[in-house]
Amino acid sequence: MKVFHYTSLDNWRNIKRGSYKSDDKPGLGAIHNMGRGYDEAWETKAVFALLEPLPDNWIDNEQFKLTWNYLNSSLGRLLLEIDINPKEDKAFVVDRGHLEGFLYENKEDIPEQYLHHSREEAERAYVESKIPIEEYLKKAEVFKYSLPEVVILDNVPLEKIKISEQQPLLEEELKSRRGEYLRELLRDMENIPELSRWYNKYNKEKEPGELKEIKFGEKMR
Repeated sequence: MKVFHYTSLDNWRNIKRGSYKSDDKPGLGAIHNMGRGYDEAWETKAVFALLEPLPDNWIDNEQFKLTWNYLNSSLGRLLLEIDINPKEDKAFVVDRGHLEGFLYENKEDIPEQYLHHSREEAERAYVESKIPIEEYLKKAEVFKYSLPEVVILDNVPLEKIKISEQQPLLEEELKSRRGEYLRELLRDMENIPELSRWYNKYNKEKEPGELKEIKFGEKMR
C-alpha cells in the first residue's frame, strides 16, 4: 500500500542523510502537531500524506472549494511514495474537513458536522475521526470523509520511501517557469539522480530543445 507525501527538492538530501527531524536517521520525521488548540492534537505528531498524488476529492471538493489551492501553495514540489504496512505501521486516515470547517470564513456550503464553534472543538473532531488506513479504504463510501488525509504517527525510515515516477507539481513548475527561474529549478533537480527516469520520460514528450538535458547527480559526487 502506498501513500503520497510532497517535500521540497532541497529537503530530499536531509531525508536521505537524516536530520534532527528524524532523530538523525535517514527518513521522514513525525514532527508536525495535528493541532494546537486541543491537548491531544497538540501532543500527537505525525507525517502527513495523501491517498493519491492529486486527490480528486480535494481538488474538486464542492464543500471546500479553495482548500486544495491553499494546500498546493504550501507544498513542496517533489512527490514521494511511502510504503505502508497496515498491519504494522501507525497509519490512519482523518477528515481534515473538521479543521477547514472552522477555518473557512464563508461557511455557506459547509455541512453542519464541520461547523465547529471553536478551534478546540474542531481539532477534537479531527483527531477523533482517526481510522486505521486499511479500515478506511475498505469502507470509504461509508465514512464519506470530505477531505481524507493520512497521518503516520511515527518516523518513516528511508527504506519505505522512494521518489515517485509521477511528478505532477514539478511538471506544473516546469511549464510555468521561464528564464532564470526555470534554470534555477533545473539546477536543483540536477542534484537528485533519482529524478532522472521521470525527467527523461517527461522531456521526450516536449518539443525539441524546449528543455535541456540534465546531467543528474554530478553535483552530488
